[in-house]
Amino acid sequence: MQQISLKLKEEVMKGVAKIPIVVDSLTPDKLFGKSESEIKAEKVWWGNRQENTGDLFEVGVDGEAGSASEVKIVLDGDLSRVKYIGAGMTAGEIEANGDVDMHCGAMMRGGKITVHGNADCWAGREMHGGELIIEGDAGANLCAMYRGEITGMTGGKVVVEGDAGECVGQYMAGGEILIKGNADILAGLNMKGGRITIEGNAVMPGADMTGGEIIVKGKVEDMMPSFRFVEVSTLDDGAQYKKYSGDLAMTEKRAKGVLYVKA
Repeated sequence: MQQISLKLKEEVMKGVAKIPIVVDSLTPDKLFGKSESEIKAEKVWWGNRQENTGDLFEVGVDGEAGSASEVKIVLDGDLSRVKYIGAGMTAGEIEANGDVDMHCGAMMRGGKITVHGNADCWAGREMHGGELIIEGDAGANLCAMYRGEITGMTGGKVVVEGDAGECVGQYMAGGEILIKGNADILAGLNMKGGRITIEGNAVMPGADMTGGEIIVKGKVEDMMPSFRFVEVSTLDDGAQYKKYSGDLAMTEKRAKGVLYVKA
């Protein structure tokens, strides 16, 4: 097992305006097999210019790896303006010790990311596989598609220990999302497949969904009027839920989504 430590230098985030850093080049699969000096020379975007990783981060390498799956990257420091952590990664592990900026885990296909804090909007967007754990809150558009795209998350698993913002899983087509807190308005908007479980409350979940499954264990505020009650069902947790089909606003032929609301 190899651990790559990347600690953001304090002076990088000093000043009134914190300039964002894009680190999609710093994933286990891209850094596998590189020496410490090679990692320090890896380019990252800092605002509108490229810099060496070693100019922005303190870099340390410990141990060896036989494949990318044996590489773990640990990020420390003020990560609040560090974007695209683990974007597109296929293997290995990333651990971020603090709040992170936008697009964490975007388009990832494998491996595991753990955020010990909050994640800003678009976390897990268009995710295809792997696991993303956010121990704090998640911003808007968790696991959704980006502007101009037509498909969001297609695979993998995301767990949010806190609350999530609006439009969770928009255009989601597969995979699994678990939100242990509350979800803001329009979770599962345009959802086509997969499963979203919300252990807290939700506001207008399932709008325009044509497939997939949403389970709300708390209270639903402003239930969409275009869902049809089917029956009372007992799910795996042993509790009873009201089962609805919808969204009938998308026509009855296309309304193949299922919404469970705790009875």
